[in-house]
Amino acid sequence: MKKIRIALLLVALGFSGLVIYQNMEYLVTPANLHLNLWIAGSYNSDGIKNAQLILGAFFAGLLISYSLCLSSRFKNNKIIKSLNTTLNAQMETITAQKSELSKYQGPTSQHDSMQTEVSAENT
Repeated sequence: MKKIRIALLLVALGFSGLVIYQNMEYLVTPANLHLNLWIAGSYNSDGIKNAQLILGAFFAGLLISYSLCLSSRFKNNKIIKSLNTTLNAQMETITAQKSELSKYQGPTSQHDSMQTEVSAENT
């Protein structure tokens, strides 16, 4: 299975390399961008290549998606901590109740329950 994963990764890298190689002329062509800022005037960029624009948009998308998921991650961690606190409190309650039950049952009832289990296995 590991060899198949490595082979698929190599095929994907080879395919992406082929796409980049075939579109190299487009990727190195500079793009002329004009941004009209009404307050500060206009901004012209002359030397930005198309590949830089594509990579910039890709990394901006990664940054935005990471920041959006970060808040939900903090919320989930808070919920998990509160649920773990509730679980620990309930486990302590269960342990206390089991110890209290064992005080009331005594050793004879445990012996009787063992005998019923043995008789059930024999049948």
